[in-house]
Amino acid sequence: MSFFSLQIFAQENNSELVKLDLEKSIKLALEYNHDLKIAKFEQMKAEEQVDEAWGSSVLPKINGFAEYNRALKRGVITIEAPEFGFSGSFPQGTENTLTVGATLEQPLFTGAIFLATRVAKTYAEIQNKFVDATEDEVIVNVKRAYYSVLLAEEVVDLAKMNLSFAEDNLKNTEVMYNAGVVPEYDYIRAKVQVQNLIPELQEAENSYLLSKNLLKLVTGLPLDTEIEINDSLYLREIPVENKNELDEVMLQRNPTIKQLELQIQLSDYAASYEFTKHFPELYFNGNWQTQAQENDPRSFNRWRYNNSVYIGLSLRIPIFDGFQTTSRVEQAEIDLYKAKEQYNKATKELKNALEDVLLSISQTREKLDSYKATIEQAELAYDIAQKRYSSGVGTQLETIDAMVSLTRAQVNYYNTIYDYYILHAQLDQLLSKGNNFKN
Repeated sequence: MSFFSLQIFAQENNSELVKLDLEKSIKLALEYNHDLKIAKFEQMKAEEQVDEAWGSSVLPKINGFAEYNRALKRGVITIEAPEFGFSGSFPQGTENTLTVGATLEQPLFTGAIFLATRVAKTYAEIQNKFVDATEDEVIVNVKRAYYSVLLAEEVVDLAKMNLSFAEDNLKNTEVMYNAGVVPEYDYIRAKVQVQNLIPELQEAENSYLLSKNLLKLVTGLPLDTEIEINDSLYLREIPVENKNELDEVMLQRNPTIKQLELQIQLSDYAASYEFTKHFPELYFNGNWQTQAQENDPRSFNRWRYNNSVYIGLSLRIPIFDGFQTTSRVEQAEIDLYKAKEQYNKATKELKNALEDVLLSISQTREKLDSYKATIEQAELAYDIAQKRYSSGVGTQLETIDAMVSLTRAQVNYYNTIYDYYILHAQLDQLLSKGNNFKN
């Protein structure tokens, strides 16, 4: 276990505050995320299946056996030979029979003697790529949860700021109302505005709590763990490479593409494996056994054992199985064609997804410039509306509308920053760029 992991567990056990940033959150998830753990268990299972394939198709099979029989009532052998002056019945066998032995079977030639291991190894490689894909998905989910916490925190701050503005506006309006400068309607409207903003703040705080719980879930932390994120949602420029270069990188690194390439190889091996069932199979056989047949008068330690050893070859020649092998070969070849089509389809879909993400990133970046300018204009409008209202020129409605417009512009800006980072996270997933966080 890493020093980082030990530190986290120590903090958890002492119920201390766990401080997280994006990198720590990702590293924590790559070690403790439940979905990733399940994927790694499947990977371990696939690796064990490789050993199983060696044992079932290449290595010898040795079995031992032991058998004891007690004759409760022995049969008899009757002999009638009067011409020799002999007739009578004799007990058959002995009261005790003990047989101990071992058998050996070693494949010498089968068409699939090594294909089974290749199939198992390829399947294990597919599971390895599945783990890579799961890690990339976990990283995206962590980033989504992490930036959701930052976004929710900004929304809480905006809700608090709006409530503070509304309370200040109510105080000013109350003073002006008591002085007879503004009508009662403006005073009531200012009070309503404050009351409307209180549940909005509560809702924002609840969303913030839920977003933190989601981050705990994807990182594998207990839900009762206290976490703190010393970060804020601000724009950090992320450069984007040329699309043509990204196409090539994606096809070389994307684990989904690699899985499908291996699936084609696996289907090819499977078709070859089924075809080998048409061929003869040659096995080396060995058999050893020792047997004792005794009656009760002789004690067990004086039993007499007779050994026998046989070796030989076994040739199995398929002649006719009702076209079952031919049908299995055809089915395997169909699976191979399907794998190729799935690869072609996935390649097109991923290229389209890459283009979509790049266009969305460009569009989102333009929105950010627009929303930033909108915020500056909305702040100026709100300042003017407050001054007009304080001077008795403007109306209460103008002030409230200006505050709502400013809030909307700020929320749009932060939402767009969130979208910008999530789009880049999706781009990294397509390009499988999470290796910097992996062990």
